[in-house]
Amino acid sequence: MRRVGRLTAVLATAAAMCAISVPAAVANSPAEHFEEDVTGDVLDCGSTAYTITSGAIKIVFHEGTSASGNTNFTGTITTQRVVAVDGAGNVYSIRGTEWFGATENAQQGTFQATFTGQLQVIAKGSGRVDNVKVTEHITFVNGNVKEFDFGTCVAP
Repeated sequence: MRRVGRLTAVLATAAAMCAISVPAAVANSPAEHFEEDVTGDVLDCGSTAYTITSGAIKIVFHEGTSASGNTNFTGTITTQRVVAVDGAGNVYSIRGTEWFGATENAQQGTFQATFTGQLQVIAKGSGRVDNVKVTEHITFVNGNVKEFDFGTCVAP
């Protein structure tokens, strides 16, 4: 349950976005693409923290609204040449993807959302040393929250 706070924040933002009355022509426009430098960010893996020294993430975001008022959005974040160091100065690459999405049924007043994170910390010559491996799902109709976390790191 260590990430429920993050998921709640993501979902609160999603709910606010879904609640905004956006004309269908605008809401169903093409996906938006962004790139963000992540230098200086830290990946927390318990006993080891990896400070990112270079690289970026690409973000693709899309939202839509149906004629009946139902809404949806989806976002994908992928690492781009992300390099990090641990406290001892060892160099690693971080590779992977995070995905999130949600839908709202305006007629039923229901909302559901899902988040998945799959990142790997890779040491040259020895392979994966840490990872983020998490899937979370929430259904607002009944407050049902499911979380599956098999990683060694906290999802950023």
